[in-house]
Amino acid sequence: MVWSFIPHRRYLSEDLVEPLLDTQSDTEIEINVNTINIEEKTDEKNYEKGVIESDTVLDKTSTNESNDYYKFEDSDGKTYEIREFRDEADRSIWKFFDEFEYRETKEESANYKWYKWFPDGTTSTEKKLLFKLDILIAFYSFIGYWVKYIDSANLNNAYVSGMKEDIGMVGNDLINTQVLFTVGQIVMEVFWLFALQKVPVVYALFGSELCWSAFTLGTYKINNVKSLKAIRFLVGASEAAYFPCIHYLLGNWYLPSEVGRRGAVFYGGQFLGVLTSGLLQSATFRNLSGIHGLEGWRWMFIVDGCLSFAVAILAYICVPGIPSKCYSIFLTDDEIRLARKGMIKNGTDLSTKSSPIFDLKVWKKAFSTWHIYLLGFTNMLGFNTNNTSSGSFVLWLKSLDKYSIGMINDLSTVPPALGILYVLIICVGADITRKRFLFIIISFLMNFLGNIILAIWDVSYGAKWFAFCFGYWSWSQSSVFNPLISDFFRKDAEVKTVGWMVIYIIGLQSSAWISKLIWPTVDSPRYKVGFSTCAGFSIGFCIMMIIAYFLYKRDERREALENGIYVYNSKTDTVPSFITDRIDSK
Repeated sequence: MVWSFIPHRRYLSEDLVEPLLDTQSDTEIEINVNTINIEEKTDEKNYEKGVIESDTVLDKTSTNESNDYYKFEDSDGKTYEIREFRDEADRSIWKFFDEFEYRETKEESANYKWYKWFPDGTTSTEKKLLFKLDILIAFYSFIGYWVKYIDSANLNNAYVSGMKEDIGMVGNDLINTQVLFTVGQIVMEVFWLFALQKVPVVYALFGSELCWSAFTLGTYKINNVKSLKAIRFLVGASEAAYFPCIHYLLGNWYLPSEVGRRGAVFYGGQFLGVLTSGLLQSATFRNLSGIHGLEGWRWMFIVDGCLSFAVAILAYICVPGIPSKCYSIFLTDDEIRLARKGMIKNGTDLSTKSSPIFDLKVWKKAFSTWHIYLLGFTNMLGFNTNNTSSGSFVLWLKSLDKYSIGMINDLSTVPPALGILYVLIICVGADITRKRFLFIIISFLMNFLGNIILAIWDVSYGAKWFAFCFGYWSWSQSSVFNPLISDFFRKDAEVKTVGWMVIYIIGLQSSAWISKLIWPTVDSPRYKVGFSTCAGFSIGFCIMMIIAYFLYKRDERREALENGIYVYNSKTDTVPSFITDRIDSK
């Protein structure tokens, strides 16, 4: 009895997916490309069956599109439900910029209103489910990312708050320590590449966060650079699961038009963490420095570690698994079914099949498309467009020799505070306009502007402030870009895990060696190579996303039939007789 109250014991078997797959209507017409099999069914299950040639006109083809569907069977025997016949003879050129053009019928598209949080027709049950998910996933991810980035950003704040002198850091020790943190992440990302499909996401988060908390807390004891580098490697390794697990959850619970706003909440936690780190470091330096013989920067790691332990417990309680394997005590059976239904409608693979870790078929399928190659290179550019992780801003403030340590920590909160606004603009904008590619490109154009000013450098004090305040535009798109990758791979759960993780690792590993090349601490605060690289990579990212959009639209049109849309052009194509007859009957 006690076990039923433990979150991970609440389980709904996968067989409850099956009823949702039965979307057949009472009246159906089945059409074969070469030979057409017609079945007209009634509620009493009485029907007539006949075989006719493809150019024969069917006498009775009228159907109520809101309730009934045409069944189309291709030459390979695959059956599709046709909900709309769409003639593109007079298609507007502006439709090219409609990302969901081939995924929704005109009726479904008309239900979407940009100024409404929920599309027309959303039931109260669906709204209740989204509200629960927002608490269990979006709010938890916000808290988790907040604490994670308090931990991560704290190194830069500690460096300018006495740690450098206390443990004898010299030369490039700061950037080398940051690189080792990233190396720890990369090593464990390779592990999660294979394990994410095998290990329940609640255990992955809970276990890794416990380790992350312990190593963060232990940082307060370090007394030399070697021990700092070792423990930051372990912190990075422990944090490796968090980012992919959160995006794994977002991609499995939210539709493409819903995930951006939740991603904004998630990424808002990152910027709040950077912001809070400066404020907490400033407060601890003023109020705790010297207590029990510990410096202020050591107290900060103690505070961070305690907060992280609380987040680990929160993960165990809140994380609901994924719809096909739900472990939550907070969601009802009907709500889990409803979530599955939405994902199935989106074309998301909810199967719980689990191939061997080194199944070559899965890897071959993942690497047989353009996605990994183009998006992997794009992600590599994106990972190296941000100048804030180098600590360039606080190092510039310190180089001015006009601010106290407390004031530097306070001022360091300004760019991440603005970053929260940038996240809202990009993520919410991508959701309400449903122009994900466009808003990703906008974020990098703004990032280019900030970095090109810093690359020039010989500008006014105010212009530098302006440019540094643009530093977080590049991160603002992450919760649009990463769910977009999941959306590309939505039709195969195993391929999605491999594809998403490979693209992420390609970007992450590049930051380990590129950051060492372009952000040597001895170049601070000028960083000519660093700022120039960020500006160039920002433009490169925009170009790659434009190419990706052309390929995306091509693929979406090819797969329109899978979404129930039969696309043809009456001016250039030979129109099947069953379509012309249907049009004439109207």
